[in-house]
Amino acid sequence: MTTVELHGSVQLASPPFPVQWLTWPIAFIASIGLVLHADVLGVNMVAVSGACIVGTALLLIGLEFVWPVEDKWCMTWRSFARDIQFFAVNGATIFATNLAFAWIGVELGKGHSGVLTGVPLFLSVPVAIFVVDFFQYWQHRIAHEAPGPFGRFLWRSHAAHHLPEQVYVLMHPAGHPVNTFIVRGLVTILPLYLLGASAETVVLANMVIGIQGLFSHTNLDLRAGWFNYIFVGTELHRYHHSADTEESGNYAVALSLIDILFGSFIYRPGRVPEQLGVYDPDSYPRSGQVARIMLLPFLVRRQNASTR
Repeated sequence: MTTVELHGSVQLASPPFPVQWLTWPIAFIASIGLVLHADVLGVNMVAVSGACIVGTALLLIGLEFVWPVEDKWCMTWRSFARDIQFFAVNGATIFATNLAFAWIGVELGKGHSGVLTGVPLFLSVPVAIFVVDFFQYWQHRIAHEAPGPFGRFLWRSHAAHHLPEQVYVLMHPAGHPVNTFIVRGLVTILPLYLLGASAETVVLANMVIGIQGLFSHTNLDLRAGWFNYIFVGTELHRYHHSADTEESGNYAVALSLIDILFGSFIYRPGRVPEQLGVYDPDSYPRSGQVARIMLLPFLVRRQNASTR
């Protein structure tokens, strides 16, 4: 393992070259290939895509233990106990949201078609990913930047994801059910329904976005070079979690092209933020105070503007 000096006290621990440069593209391409192969063979695509996401998560968790970027960003027993609580809350929310929107889709979708109906996968999947990420980008950016009661409500619903002062794979589900419902239901499932996307398109688009979420939150020095100008990875999203609001852009979930298009792209190769979390942590519950965090969106008191 090599260590590179970065701006004084911040150091970047680098894994071997094959791990650093090949983990992301191999996992990305292999997952898409496996799901497409399952479709050809008539195997359940949902099960295969789920297995790909779980397998990728386990791989990244293992690598994080061996080559973490920062030891202070590693999972601890205390943070794991926090993450389990968020897993339970958001797992139930995702299940209920999927069930509700699936029922609505069945009732409203009889004879429904859209612009992606009948479109080949090699076209429908990229379009579906772009449209979903476009809506997620603006919901995400509004939650961080918009003033007024609506903006504050969205931020307080989203803040749970930024309270941890570490970023690693298993903290990814840290969040509030309100934010989960908005992101999962209103800006993901609903647009795909309106587009008339096929089941295969939905599975592939969701898997790509899910895998990107895992890689963007890993505590590993994974490099992607020019690929960072297309997809969001750990080099980009780690800066989104920076406590310094001047460098916490990168609002897109999957496609960094959208950040480039709207001027929120932050890319600093070989560097990491000095501090993760929120600008003014004393204005919020601690990341492990899950019960208090659940109340945060419904508090009427005005947050200091400096805390986003």
